[in-house]
Amino acid sequence: MLTSAARADFAAEAIAANCTICHARKDGDVGMPALADLSAEKLRQSLLDFKYDRKTATLMNRIAKGYSDTELAVVADYLGKR
Repeated sequence: MLTSAARADFAAEAIAANCTICHARKDGDVGMPALADLSAEKLRQSLLDFKYDRKTATLMNRIAKGYSDTELAVVADYLGKR
């Protein structure tokens, strides 16, 4: 059985896999902004801004609304460590 920390890590990894479909891990990989140079705090704030329509985008607003604030924070922390 997975511990709650292991479950959170697994959930973050699964969500992050969706992010990397469009976003590169480093500059130059795809057309969307790269995630590699963004801190966990910057990622978290951007995701929340998309979710609450403080930042506009074609798709990210709708994607962010599909996750809880906690899930967005967990994936931001996960991506911020990469």
